[in-house]
Amino acid sequence: LIRWPLAAATAPAGERELEVYTTRPDTIFGASFMAIAADHPLAKRAAEDNAELAAFIKDVKRGGTATAEIETAEKKGFDTGIRVVHPFDESWTLPVYVANFVLMDYGTGAIFGCPSGDQRDLDFANKYGLPVIPVVMPEGADARTFQITEEAYTDDGVMINSRFLDGMTPQAAFDEVATRLSGIAIGNRPQAERKVQFRLRDWLVSRQRCWGAPIPVIYCDDCGAVPERAENLPVELPDHLSFDKPGNPLDNHPTWKHVDCPQCCKPARRDTDTMDTFVDSSWYFARFTDPWNEAAPTTLAVVDGKNGWLPVNQYIGGVEHAILHLLYSRFFTRAMKATGHLNVAEEPFDGLFTQGMVVHETYRIGSGANGQYVTPAEVRVDMIDGERKAALISDGTPVEIGAIEKMSKSKKNVVDPDDILANYGADTARWFVLSDSPPDRDVIWTEAGVEGAHRFVQRVWRQVSEAAPALAGVSPAQGVSGPALE
Repeated sequence: LIRWPLAAATAPAGERELEVYTTRPDTIFGASFMAIAADHPLAKRAAEDNAELAAFIKDVKRGGTATAEIETAEKKGFDTGIRVVHPFDESWTLPVYVANFVLMDYGTGAIFGCPSGDQRDLDFANKYGLPVIPVVMPEGADARTFQITEEAYTDDGVMINSRFLDGMTPQAAFDEVATRLSGIAIGNRPQAERKVQFRLRDWLVSRQRCWGAPIPVIYCDDCGAVPERAENLPVELPDHLSFDKPGNPLDNHPTWKHVDCPQCCKPARRDTDTMDTFVDSSWYFARFTDPWNEAAPTTLAVVDGKNGWLPVNQYIGGVEHAILHLLYSRFFTRAMKATGHLNVAEEPFDGLFTQGMVVHETYRIGSGANGQYVTPAEVRVDMIDGERKAALISDGTPVEIGAIEKMSKSKKNVVDPDDILANYGADTARWFVLSDSPPDRDVIWTEAGVEGAHRFVQRVWRQVSEAAPALAGVSPAQGVSGPALE
């Protein structure tokens, strides 16, 4: 944790410092901005006298705060006008932005941005015209010519443009900055202190449903929770289940859950919960290398290593996989190596690509338990006094504009494809989906965006129609092939 003093002339009354959590104090001389969460106390204070900032914060909160949503959303910021003083140079001040990619529930809800060493920070700096100072370069490179433009440098190397840190390794620079700042006292507290920030949480694997791997635990009134005997594994689900009663069908099954205790042989009962399906999918890629092996989960000759299949070359999935299924798979891969089911693999996947989703605003009438979502087709949105206001088309009832979220039936923020096809045609729908944003970013579905795509498609058709008569008598050229085109 590093405490950055606020420049007194720019700070709200009573505010003196900004506490920042960082994993890279070695890059402190590459800092060009500070970013704070929309619900950070300093952001709220700054918004008290700034209507534009207050509107921006409101807009950020509408965009959602889930990690998956933030990763795929366009990075946006608002300069609060507040400045912080660099810990090692009183003449150096940095702007404080409210940013939509900083979460209040991680660290302190504030970061310092080093564009040269973080791609997200670099994209943000390039967007808002902030300085990019290279502070780590590959060993052997020339510090006089080394530059960062479109791609951040995130590998190891040597420190540059970092004053007393120049020539050090990043790890040595990390320790040097931490040591120096922890030795400086501000108000009887050190300016910096080392702290471990944990992000992992326990994995709740039990599910109250009938599909999934049964939990091999038996409950005995005398012995307590007892593991099933190894010779009885795997525990198999019953063939015939009834769904006539509410609740878990396994719990209602007349015989399956009734067994003898593996220790005392008295009547006992199975755990009727099943495991999360991630327990299966976290290692099935290893099983797929030889699914016919009935003697073991994997075949060491083909699963990985010199002649093996693993690791998987490319993983494609939603961004939520990066913090859920991918994490579980990495755990399983390491565990399977430790148990002898893999030879050398410690990482299950070489590459990860997370595609964005089609998202839309949510609309709601009423509040609390009486509130209900309505579809975009039922809502009219207008600009009134510089603010977007929504109302039902049918009777003018005010509508609350909610967060931009992935389309779902429960939130009713879905667009009927038939309406798009009827009003604009299939070409417009295809063009908008494919052209609106990079494949790793969310597509924010708006009527204005669809109309823009429709105008473009119409221009293309006009150009083709105008050129068609002149090209009617032109014979198509012979197809060309050869090594140069392969």
